[in-house]
Amino acid sequence: MEMRVVEIDSQTEGTFFRCLHDELSDDPEIVGIRRRWFEAFRTKGLRGRVLIADSDDVVGMCQYLPIEHSPFLGRDLMAILCLWVHGYEHHVGNQQKKGYGRLLLESVEADARESGMKGVATWGKDFPYWNPISFYEHMGYVRTDSMGLNILAWKAFDGSAEPPMIRRRLTPVPVGEDKVAVTAFQCGWCNGGIANCQVAAQVLAEMGDTATFALVDESSSPSICDNLYIDGVPFHPDAPPPTAEELREAICQRHAERSASRA
Repeated sequence: MEMRVVEIDSQTEGTFFRCLHDELSDDPEIVGIRRRWFEAFRTKGLRGRVLIADSDDVVGMCQYLPIEHSPFLGRDLMAILCLWVHGYEHHVGNQQKKGYGRLLLESVEADARESGMKGVATWGKDFPYWNPISFYEHMGYVRTDSMGLNILAWKAFDGSAEPPMIRRRLTPVPVGEDKVAVTAFQCGWCNGGIANCQVAAQVLAEMGDTATFALVDESSSPSICDNLYIDGVPFHPDAPPPTAEELREAICQRHAERSASRA
């Protein structure tokens, strides 16, 4: 059986909603949020696809949609939210460096052309550890905007295409008055972002009067901005999702700093 990129279906959607982590059991809350967001945005042109190897294993995935409904500003472009090839040694093993990312990206570009788009926008990190923008640059994409280590790049098919920009979050993130303010922004397209929100809710439920917690629903406006803040400062930016203990320690440290400043 040949390698193939296909729309998710009843056989592959579980893997898709777990972001290829088939070694993990379903988290009903995370999968539920992901599924509801996916179904809502499917009506806006969202595509979810998986790459199936000749072994019949799912080894990659991508999701993308018209840029008007994405974290970016632009028009007549397709925007990639994520494109991921399994990179761990467990389960199906590390499948990167085999050309699978190229296959996924070329399928997105072909779909964009067939849909009448003038190009494709995507984003990545300016480091080699996760979602490196260097992969897209190797594939002919050009940087057009940045926000910290988040880099937006694009490939134009048409000379009249206009370069996209990252949509910033304009609402100030609150700083607490009497208590430490923890704010989590939840959208729905990223398991890691949803998990951050879950960890924050869990920790804040245990901390009593030390801090306040606000969960902001961004499901109608997906973002690549940081999604977890302590007193208006991003927590764990450009890093793996924090553990409950890491967040608890950071809140306690911030609380101690505030108490010391009042003394």
